[in-house]
Amino acid sequence: MACPNPLRLLLGAVSVAALSSSPATAVVTFGSGDPAHNTTAPTGLLAGSGWQYLGNWNGFVGTQISANQFITAAHVGGSVGGSFIGSDGIAYTTTAVATRNDLAVWTVSGQLPTAAPLYRGTSETSLDMVLFGRGVGRGAEVSAPSSTDANRLRGWEWGSNAALRWGTNRFDFAQSSYAGVGPALIGDFDRNGGAEESTVSGGDSGGAAFVRNGSEWQLAGIIFGVQSTVRTTPSGPNLSAAIFDLGGLYNSSGNLITTDQSFDIPASFVVSRVSANQAWIASQSATQVPETSTWAAVLMAGVAGAGSWFRRRTS
Repeated sequence: MACPNPLRLLLGAVSVAALSSSPATAVVTFGSGDPAHNTTAPTGLLAGSGWQYLGNWNGFVGTQISANQFITAAHVGGSVGGSFIGSDGIAYTTTAVATRNDLAVWTVSGQLPTAAPLYRGTSETSLDMVLFGRGVGRGAEVSAPSSTDANRLRGWEWGSNAALRWGTNRFDFAQSSYAGVGPALIGDFDRNGGAEESTVSGGDSGGAAFVRNGSEWQLAGIIFGVQSTVRTTPSGPNLSAAIFDLGGLYNSSGNLITTDQSFDIPASFVVSRVSANQAWIASQSATQVPETSTWAAVLMAGVAGAGSWFRRRTS
């Protein structure tokens, strides 16, 4: 992810604080449009980075956080008595739910196989991060003129082929309060972030952002929404897209987003900040939210156990 600059942060602050939002879908990766790309668990240096804690709730991601609970975005809905498909492929019936802003902690009958450790610090912006979402991939190119190029690539429309996918990124800054979210973490989609640099799209709501804290990957955020609605001309159709440079593009009202094209201005995404909600999350659990990744490890240790160009939600 490229180093932030004052104008980018100003734009991000305006978009996050002032613009309305709508639902998001699946992880879009900068380096590949292959529908099968990153649809299996990460390996190598990213092995164990969160895939093993993910289940399926209403077609969205739910992340297991205790022996009998998972967390997701509140706006994806669902009802008590519904089935959560755990990371082991087994269906668990939900028995209760608690919500706070856009977070929802669901309780299930039975015992889930694994539980993600929560990130409890305040240094998310300095840590490597992996995003997980269940939605669509990359579609057609989105281009706009620049001072040197009549048809400069700016990003890609949201495509199809919904699936559980992963990608990498880093958070740029934290925001103490964002409408509908409360404490939030903000990231963006950078041209220079590497082949696996990713953002979120429609269907990724409720997905998870994990950061590497020392040797352990910990849950830092739950996906809420993304800047995605743009036009290539003032009167053109609104496009839902993953954009790494907003230069030369227009918002849904037909206004040019920026006239400065001396550097990229990437679109941002928003997640609910887990560290700022950790006390509330723990208070919802009948058993203590674990610090380790599996219940077997806990027992062995003897521990008791988403109308504007910023689219608000990602469902």
